[in-house]
Amino acid sequence: MAKLLLKHEAVTLSSYKLEQDEIGIGRNPENDIQLDDAAVSGSHAKLSRQPNEYLEDHFDYYIEDLGSTNGTKVNGKRISRQTLKHGDAIQIGGHNFVFDSGQIQDMETTAIFLPDDD
Repeated sequence: MAKLLLKHEAVTLSSYKLEQDEIGIGRNPENDIQLDDAAVSGSHAKLSRQPNEYLEDHFDYYIEDLGSTNGTKVNGKRISRQTLKHGDAIQIGGHNFVFDSGQIQDMETTAIFLPDDD
């Protein structure tokens, strides 16, 4: 299950499960994630998910700025709409989130050994 993690430095303050196809983020109470911050617009951003066309039971996640005054940043860059990847840093006002796709499994590292060219 994908999550949005509200972080302060290395500490996770809150975790929001992304169970809906659309999740509103902003200062207004009708948002799914309500942020009490003057730098956050009433309806600041929207997270959406769509089924991945190649992998069954996997989703692609997007974040879209809804014309906010102060903008939405992903990995330090202001965006209008952006596909999210596991570990992306999202800044909305004074709030810093990390996107956890929930789809990263503990995978074995594969090493390829090439013969020495002697």
